[in-house]
Amino acid sequence: MTTLAPESKAPSPLHKAIARHALSVFGGKPLVQAYHHDEIQTLSIDLLEVDDSPDDGLVSYSTLGLFEAELRHDDGQAMQTRIELCAEMPDDLDLWGNVLATAAFTLLRGGQAAIPGSVLPGCVAEYYPDTTVPHLYLCVPYSWHGGEFPRFEQDGVLVNWLQAVPISEAELALVERQGHEALEDALLEHEPDIYDLERDSVC
Repeated sequence: MTTLAPESKAPSPLHKAIARHALSVFGGKPLVQAYHHDEIQTLSIDLLEVDDSPDDGLVSYSTLGLFEAELRHDDGQAMQTRIELCAEMPDDLDLWGNVLATAAFTLLRGGQAAIPGSVLPGCVAEYYPDTTVPHLYLCVPYSWHGGEFPRFEQDGVLVNWLQAVPISEAELALVERQGHEALEDALLEHEPDIYDLERDSVC
């Protein structure tokens, strides 16, 4: 579980530059919130939140600070890029910041590489226990600027964003069985309402 902290720690210049980059993609008026892990007091993550982005009634989110973690593949090799997570959800889902913060904590604690097609289990269900889509699927961002979320590069640091989309148990099983391309094909075919946390599975 995560809790909302009263204020963020002082950000570094690079941290600020990444925040400005994400805001340039989202547009609008920014709010930065700090989320703390309930059990590990030294573990925290900032989230940039922008109302009415990319459309009215939606909120755009980006983690700020996940880039500081060097995530590694199964063979021990470090990812060539650092990452941040992003998402867009309706403004009435007021715990979605907690969901995304929990996803970031999962990566920070595990140190496992995250790439398009990765799944972070249980992040949605932790805050929305009645959901039919308890997991987060990570994909190339598609919700902003016609499907473009430019990478950030400064001082030798390369950062790319992954968009977090809620998926069902059956959809997770499809990824594990046939690969993430099969899930993306099914999502494109059925066009589910990804904002509905009680939607039917596409498979």
